Amino acid sequence: MALLAPEALIADLQHTLRARYGRPHPVRQLLLSGRLTKEQLQWWARNQFHEFRNIHRFFGVRYQKCPVPEMRRALLENMVEEEGEDLFGGKYPSHAELWVRFAEGLGIAREDILGYQPLPGVRAGLEMYVQLVQQSHWAVAIGTGLVFEGEGPKRMREEREALEKHYSWIPSSALEFFRAHEYHDEGHGNTVIDVIKKYCMEEHLQGEMREAVKSRTDIMWLQNESVYQTYVRPFLAADVIREVEGRRE
Repeated sequence: MALLAPEALIADLQHTLRARYGRPHPVRQLLLSGRLTKEQLQWWARNQFHEFRNIHRFFGVRYQKCPVPEMRRALLENMVEEEGEDLFGGKYPSHAELWVRFAEGLGIAREDILGYQPLPGVRAGLEMYVQLVQQSHWAVAIGTGLVFEGEGPKRMREEREALEKHYSWIPSSALEFFRAHEYHDEGHGNTVIDVIKKYCMEEHLQGEMREAVKSRTDIMWLQNESVYQTYVRPFLAADVIREVEGRRE
């Protein structure tokens, strides 16, 4: 493809992201429509935790690779929030701790989630993403955050609202993880977009950025698919499977 102007590049990447699979993953569809059982929600939470407790493994690489001081400052602020802004007088503890509290609100014992070994596909997905960040140009490594941080406020708001609406047995206090990301990820997403627009203005970097967005999307799909195939799909009616998988028979 030809070299794209900054705004056109962001639009192209967002289109690439949303068109990759054409529809949300079945686990997300079922979560947002309130059709996961309590047990399935618990398995989802256990497996999601693997990335949140290992986030330093790719955030740290992004920071280490970045040669631009003002960008490093933004990345450092992001890492402080992830590790716990309460260290510096802020409101929230680490985001991993917030997820543990969410799990406790689902009825999972703290020692259970802290000691849980995730599904092989979830573990493999994390290693694939760490490797992607390690091997990418520094701006592309940060730019892969478009897939999560760039979509973060909307994604987290939708999940919180669905949990409040359909799973009202979960204590409101257990949803602080989602509220924190609704607030913080807007700024993180802006940082990611700024990096892409300013530092991916070469044709080969735009191509690398496009492929990295696809890879990060694939990784997140793989992780959700592992949970879906193990804990969700075997218990769904055939018509629900056809609906959420977009199959026509």
